[in-house]
Amino acid sequence: MSAVEIKAQINKYLDEVDDSFLKVVYSMLDTYVKGKDDPIIGYDIKGNPLHASVAKKRYEKDLKAVEKGEFTTTTELREISKKWLNPTK
Repeated sequence: MSAVEIKAQINKYLDEVDDSFLKVVYSMLDTYVKGKDDPIIGYDIKGNPLHASVAKKRYEKDLKAVEKGEFTTTTELREISKKWLNPTK
């Protein structure tokens, strides 16, 4: 079946389904089309998707912080991590 034939058949099916199923189909298509404009580029530890637009905002915010000098150096991190192993010192 060609793409043209598939689209024609889908249109026939859509004319026959009830409103609740039509809303489901719409939601699926809407999610798919919008996802093409803002692709998923990764997932967090809980399996939630990370979209490109969200990642870009985070990276831009982090870059501004680094440019302001708001970061932890490797030396500072080593000192901090020593306290993780020996919290009494």
